[in-house]
Amino acid sequence: MTRIIFTSLVLSLCSLAAPAQVKINIPSQHQKKYETIHASVENAGSKPVAFCIDVGQTSPKGDGETEATPSPLWVQRNNNGPWSALMIGPDMGSFKGAEVLDPGKSVEFPFRLCDSGQMRLRLNYWDGSLPSLDCHEPPKGAKLVTSPVFTVA
Repeated sequence: MTRIIFTSLVLSLCSLAAPAQVKINIPSQHQKKYETIHASVENAGSKPVAFCIDVGQTSPKGDGETEATPSPLWVQRNNNGPWSALMIGPDMGSFKGAEVLDPGKSVEFPFRLCDSGQMRLRLNYWDGSLPSLDCHEPPKGAKLVTSPVFTVA
C-alpha cells in the first residue's frame, strides 16, 4: 500500500514539474493604453499544436479609429477578484481560421487595449497538426493556457 501511495505522489509531482507545451509571452509587465502590445504564442513542446485565429478582430488606435489585429488570444481584466473577458476577444460569427504551430516555433500577435487595469491573455489550443480544424464548431479536448498577469495604465 505504501508503494502505491509513493508511486502516485512521485507521478503527480513529475506532472507538476513538466514544462508547458504552449506559452503566451508578453514582453513587459507594464503596458500603456493604445500602445501596441507584442504578445506571442510559443510552442515549447515536441509536437505541433493548432488553434483558431479570429481574423476579424480589431484594436482601438486611440484616435477613434481601429486597426485589424487578427489574434487567437482573448483578453481578461481583473475586476477586484473575478476575471472578465474584454470585447477584444473572439467575436461570435466572425471569420476564424486554423493555425498550426510547429514545435520550437512562435508567432506574434500584436494588439492594443483601451482599458486599463490588471490583464491576462488566454488561448485555447489542441495537440497535433489540425489544419482542417473547424473553428466555428471546434472539437472537444481543447487545452487552455494563460499568460502572466500584466498591467495596462
